[in-house]
Amino acid sequence: MESRTGSPGSVGAVGVVQASRAGVGDMTSGVRTSILGLVFAALLGVLVLRLWTMQVTDAEAYETRALHNQVRIVPTPAPRGDIFDANMVKLAGTRSALAAVVDLALVENGELEMLSRNLAAFLDEDSASILDDLENARGPQVTVARDLTEYQATFLAEHRETFPGVNIVPQPIRVYPLGEVGAHVLGYIGRPTAEDLERENVNGNTNVGKAGVEAFYDEQLLGTEGLVQYQVDAERKVLSLAAEEAPTAGGSLVLTIDIEAQAQLQQSLKDGLLLARSDEMEQRASELAKQSIAERLVEAQIEAEEQARQDAIADASTAEESSATDPGVDDDDVVLDPEPVKVDPATVLASLYPGLPIDSNGVCVPVQRVTVPLGGDASLSGVDPRFIRLDSIADTDGTLFATFTIGQEKFTVKDNQSFASTLQVLEVQEDKVILYHLDKWCPVRAVGTVLDPTDGSVIAMASYPSYDPTAFVDGLSDDQWAELSTVSAFQNFAVQGLYAPASTFKTVPYVLAMEENYYPMDRGLGDKQLVDDEQEGLPSVPLTSDTDEYNCSGEFKFELNDGTTQTKRDWLSRGHGGLDLHGALVESCDLYFWDIALRLWEERKDDSGLDKENLLQKYARDFGFGTASGIDLPFERDGLVPDRAWFQAEQSADSPRVRPDGPWVGGDLMDIAVGQGAMLTTPLQMANGYAAMVNGGTLFEPRVVSHIVDSEGNTIETLPTTIVREIDISPRTVQWLRADLQRVVNDLGSADKYGGTGKSAFYDSRGTNIFGEGVETIGGKTGTGEVIKSPGSEAFREVDNAWFIGVAPINNPEFVVSIVVERGGSGGRVAAPIARQVLQYLMNGPEGVTELRAGLDAD
Repeated sequence: MESRTGSPGSVGAVGVVQASRAGVGDMTSGVRTSILGLVFAALLGVLVLRLWTMQVTDAEAYETRALHNQVRIVPTPAPRGDIFDANMVKLAGTRSALAAVVDLALVENGELEMLSRNLAAFLDEDSASILDDLENARGPQVTVARDLTEYQATFLAEHRETFPGVNIVPQPIRVYPLGEVGAHVLGYIGRPTAEDLERENVNGNTNVGKAGVEAFYDEQLLGTEGLVQYQVDAERKVLSLAAEEAPTAGGSLVLTIDIEAQAQLQQSLKDGLLLARSDEMEQRASELAKQSIAERLVEAQIEAEEQARQDAIADASTAEESSATDPGVDDDDVVLDPEPVKVDPATVLASLYPGLPIDSNGVCVPVQRVTVPLGGDASLSGVDPRFIRLDSIADTDGTLFATFTIGQEKFTVKDNQSFASTLQVLEVQEDKVILYHLDKWCPVRAVGTVLDPTDGSVIAMASYPSYDPTAFVDGLSDDQWAELSTVSAFQNFAVQGLYAPASTFKTVPYVLAMEENYYPMDRGLGDKQLVDDEQEGLPSVPLTSDTDEYNCSGEFKFELNDGTTQTKRDWLSRGHGGLDLHGALVESCDLYFWDIALRLWEERKDDSGLDKENLLQKYARDFGFGTASGIDLPFERDGLVPDRAWFQAEQSADSPRVRPDGPWVGGDLMDIAVGQGAMLTTPLQMANGYAAMVNGGTLFEPRVVSHIVDSEGNTIETLPTTIVREIDISPRTVQWLRADLQRVVNDLGSADKYGGTGKSAFYDSRGTNIFGEGVETIGGKTGTGEVIKSPGSEAFREVDNAWFIGVAPINNPEFVVSIVVERGGSGGRVAAPIARQVLQYLMNGPEGVTELRAGLDAD
C-alpha cells in the first residue's frame, strides 16, 4: 500500500525536481549572457585603455624603441680583379684599406655644413670641397676619405656625435706595383661619370676604368659589391654592426704583355727621345757655327728691304700705267720709297731662335706651361730668356682679353690665340692667364709597339712621356694634372697617334708591284723627264719585272694638268743610280714608287678591268690601313687612306685638310705611294700591316689580353686569336720582301751604292757589327715623315717624324717592332737605334743591349 501511496508521491517529487531544474536552467542562460557581456565590456575597456596608454602615455617610448631597431645598409666595394703579364707577374692589384663613408640618410640637411667643417679639420682637407661632394652626391653614400690610418678610423668611430652619418667601411685600394711600366696598356681608374652611374653595378663610390684594359674590361674587373648592415638609433647614430656580406672580387686579366720586354721598350723610348732632343741642339749649334744669329738677321733685313724696294717699283709702274689712262691720277700719287721694314727674328731664325723654351740643362722642350698672375711677371725660358708681364684683363662682350708686355711690345690676346712667336693662350681667367711656351721643332714624344706576327699578340706597347697610374687612385692634384696633360702623357699614342707613315709604307706599293707584275715606266736616263709618242719618237713602256733596273736619279719631273712641270726630289739628292724594285726598297728610292703611282694614274681609264686609280688604296686597306685594328683597348683611331671620294667630301665641307680648289690628281696618288700627303696611320697599324706582309698574308686582330681567371687562378674566359682576313700574297713575294728588309739593315753599300737605310743603327762607320749575335737575322724599314718642309737647303727649318719598323728573325718572324719619334728627324738617325735596342733585348736578352747612339740621316 505504501508503495503505491509512495509512488504517486514520488512521481510528484520528480516532477517538482524536474520543474525546478528547468527554472534553474533558464536563469543560468540569462546570467551567462550578462556575465559574458560584462567580461567583453571589461576586456574592451582594458584594450581601449591600453591603446590610449600606448598612443598617448607611452607613445614616445615605443617610438624610441622602434627607432632603436632601424637598420641601414651600406654597400662595400668589391676588389677589382688583378692584372698580370704573360708570365703572371702582377701589374695591378688591390690592398685592403678603410674608408670614411657618409651615409646621407643619417645626416640632417642642417648638419652638412657642420659635418664638412669637422671632417675638413680632422682630415686636413678643404671644407668647401667636402661640402660640395656631399651636396652634389651621385648616390646615398659618399666616400670622403680613403686609406684611413688606424688612428683616424678609430677616432671617427668613437666620435659619431661629431661626425654624424660617417661609417668606417672596408674599401679596396688599387695598386700598380711597377709604376709607369705598362701604364698605357693598363690604363687607370677614377670616379664614375653620369653615364657610368646608369650601369647596374656602379654607384657613386665605385671606381671605374678610364683608360687601357682597366676601361676596356671594366665589367669583368668590377666584381660584386658586398653589404654592411648597421643598427641605428632615433638620432640616426650607428649603434652596432648588424650583419655583413663580403664582396666578391672581379675577374683577373692575364695579358699578352711581357713586362720585361715592356720595361726595355719604355727605357729605350725615353732614352731615344732624350737623344733626339740633344741631337737637335747639336744640329742647331752646328748651324750657328756656320753663320751667327746677328749675321742671319742682318742678311734677312737686307733681303726684306730689297724685296720692299722691288715691290714699291712694281707698284709705281702700275700707278704710272694707271695715270696714263686715268686723268684723275697725279704723279704725286705714286710712292717710290717703301715703308720701313722690320723683320721678325723668330721667323728668320726658326729653330735657331734663342727665345725658344729650354730645360734646366739647356736642352729644348716642346712645351712649357706658364702661369702669369694679373699685375705680375713670369719668366720665359730660353737661351735668351724673356720676361712677360700681365698688365690687365678686360671683359669685352663676355670674352676675356689679356694685355701683356714683353720687352717694348704689347699684346692683347684671348683664349687659344698665338702671339710673340712662341706663345699660345691656353686660358684667360679673371686673375691670371695660363700660357703654352712652344718649340715646334723640338722632338715631342717616342712611341713603340712590339707585336707577335704569328697571332697578333702585343708583347709590348708604350708612349713616352708617360705617367704612373697610381696617381689616379687618390686623385691627381691640379699641378700634377697640368704637368702631365701639357705633354699629353695620358694618351696612348700607339693607338691614338696619327702620323704619315713615310717610307715605311713603301712595302705596300712593293707588294702591289710584285703581285700585279706592275712596274714603273722605263723613262731612260737623266732627270726622268716624261716622254710620249709625239716627243722624240720614243714610246713610253713599262719595266717588265722586279729585277729590271730603273734609273733612280735625284729628281723626278712630270707635267701637271695645266702644262707646267713639277719637280719632286729624292731624299738622296745625288741619286741612287740604277736600281731594281728590291734595291729601290733597300735604298728607299722615292722615284721608283712615285713612278708606280703615276703609271697607275695615267692608266686609270684603260681597258684592263682594274680600278687602277684605287688599286694602291685597296692594297693598303687589305693590310689594315685606314681602319681601326680592333685591338682590345679604348680610343683607337682609324687612320686614313685618302682617295678621290674622301678628297671631294673634304673639299665640299671646306676642310683645311685638303686644298680648297682643284680636283684629285695624280700627284695625290704619288704622295700616298711614299706614305705622305693625307695618308695617316697609327704605330700599331704599321706593326700589324707589316706582320701580315711577313707572315704570308694573315691579318690578325691585335690583342693585349690572353685570358681571364678567377681569384683561384682558374680560367673563366679565353680570348681567342681572331683573323680579320687572309690576303692572297704569293710565297715568292713574301720571300723577296723578307730578303729586302734584311738588306735594309745589313747591306753596307759600296762606293757607288748607298746600301740599306737602316745600316748605321746596326753597324758603325767602319762596318763593325754593333748589334751582336744574330744581326743577319734582323730586317726592317726606315721612314722620314715630313711635317714642316724646308725651302732650299735650310735644314734648321725642317720638322720630320722618324720611323723604323723592325722584323726578327727575318726567315721566321716572331717579332715586329714599330717605332716613331715625333719630330725626331730621320728614321735612320733616331728611330732605328731605338728599335735596335729593343730587338737586341728580344733576340739576345738584357745583356745583349748596347748603348744608344744616333745613326746617320737616312730616309
